[in-house]
Amino acid sequence: MLPFRSIPNGSRLCYASRNRVSALHRKTMAKIIRLTDQEALLRQLLLEVSSYIDTLGEYTKPELRFTGGWVRDKLLGSTSNDIDISISSMTGYTFGTLMKEYLAQDEGRAKYNEGVVGKLAKIESNPEKSKHLETVTTKILGLDIDLVNLRKETYADDSRNPTMEFGTPEDDAFRRDATVNAMFYNLSTASIEDYTARGFKDMEAKVIKTPLAPFQTFKDDPLRVLRSIRFASRLGYTIAQEDEQAMSDKTIREALRLKIRRERVGVEIVKMLKGRCQSRLTTIFYLTLRSRAWPPYGATSHRSPRLIQYNLYQPHP
Repeated sequence: MLPFRSIPNGSRLCYASRNRVSALHRKTMAKIIRLTDQEALLRQLLLEVSSYIDTLGEYTKPELRFTGGWVRDKLLGSTSNDIDISISSMTGYTFGTLMKEYLAQDEGRAKYNEGVVGKLAKIESNPEKSKHLETVTTKILGLDIDLVNLRKETYADDSRNPTMEFGTPEDDAFRRDATVNAMFYNLSTASIEDYTARGFKDMEAKVIKTPLAPFQTFKDDPLRVLRSIRFASRLGYTIAQEDEQAMSDKTIREALRLKIRRERVGVEIVKMLKGRCQSRLTTIFYLTLRSRAWPPYGATSHRSPRLIQYNLYQPHP
């Protein structure tokens, strides 16, 4: 492995890259979200489905929200064709099935063209892979949509795969990896919800911060160490000092070794290489790989030299 030097405040590297931040990040962050025509039509359809479900008398009327990265990107003035929709009172598959049912009714057929909703790709519950509740991926009005219920997560010490159950909006916000990814757009009120009370603040400060205490957050799911650095790289943000200190704790480094497969680390590294601040990679290796969380292995010449030198292709022991 390559030698390392001591790097104080590692996440604050990349000065040159920060001077080249795109026009997107120079904009003043919006405090409201303006929907495109396509997004507004999607909102209308989803609210109509929610009202239809309420008339059936079998279910509590679901509250619907656009969540996570879509909200963050819209506040930054960017657009996204990939939207996660959280549902308050049922699984994504149940909601998707009832949406299809609504569109087959006279009212739905009169308003929307046939095929407005694509095939529902059901992701079955699978506790071994932290899939305790059914979700759905599909296309609606040409947009890539995930239908997911609001969730609460509980972690065991020996796994990063949590037990999931139905949760509140607060539960769902605080389980997320960063405050800037934890804001919701409520479809009924057309308003932004910041349950952590830090999302707007941290976006304005350009800071990546976990909603809960970082040490426990990273201990529960050490992959969030790498995800925090990836988002900092992508957005040109810094990492909160408290989070940075937790990343370098030996307990977190050990959790990385025990809970995260090398292949998964490699996926995160490749995503970071696409960010605007690639020297943040140094931060990762300073905080984690330098500690010998993964002992060295041999490497083959046909793979990426940058990833080979950090032994990311080797299978987890």
